[in-house]
Amino acid sequence: MRTGGYNHYIRTNEAGEIVHGFSDAFEQPQDGDILICEDGPRHFHLAHPWPLQNERGQYRFRWVNGQRVAKAQDELDAEWAARPPGPPTHEQRMRATEDMLLEFLLGGTIP
Repeated sequence: MRTGGYNHYIRTNEAGEIVHGFSDAFEQPQDGDILICEDGPRHFHLAHPWPLQNERGQYRFRWVNGQRVAKAQDELDAEWAARPPGPPTHEQRMRATEDMLLEFLLGGTIP
């Protein structure tokens, strides 16, 4: 049985965004993981209650010079606006298929 506290780590992506936080009670660090707390509680979220992602699934923080730095809302909004469009929905695909078949049946050609 462990008598001391737990080490807490974060993992960043190539952009320096914090993408994962954990304690060594449940996961062992990988190369590149950053130790941010020694002798912490068993669960990471008890010592670090800030969610790493917002409601849109965007990473909220960067690790800069040994500090957690929150992204500004305008930065998050610009990042969201620049994302590629999602795949068509099932309904959009069905409508496109119906339109193509109708065109074909009316004497058009299928592209």
